[in-house]
Amino acid sequence: MGWQHGIDINKNLRKLQCKYCQKNFNGSIYRFKHHLACTRKDVDSCQQVLEDVKKMILDVLVKNQKATKERKAFQYIGTDEDIDEEGISSVDKEKKVASGSGSTQTTIN
Repeated sequence: MGWQHGIDINKNLRKLQCKYCQKNFNGSIYRFKHHLACTRKDVDSCQQVLEDVKKMILDVLVKNQKATKERKAFQYIGTDEDIDEEGISSVDKEKKVASGSGSTQTTIN
């Protein structure tokens, strides 16, 4: 999404130049997107970016942030058998979904 608003200076995608203000960026596209969205997160805001581009990039950043939070959240899985007073079954206490990937991890108490 952000690549179309920058120029690849070294032809290796590690150094970009903003098409709007001609500022150079080293490193990741993450910082460049924040530059375009004018969030001021670890980077200066672009003063010449178009409003529709700013809004579009900001929407992408918010969407990515929500997806990251959901991936990091742990969810308990299991059956409704042997539910204790906390509402967690004995099966739930042993298995947790890690990173929302659907894989399970057995813990030893």
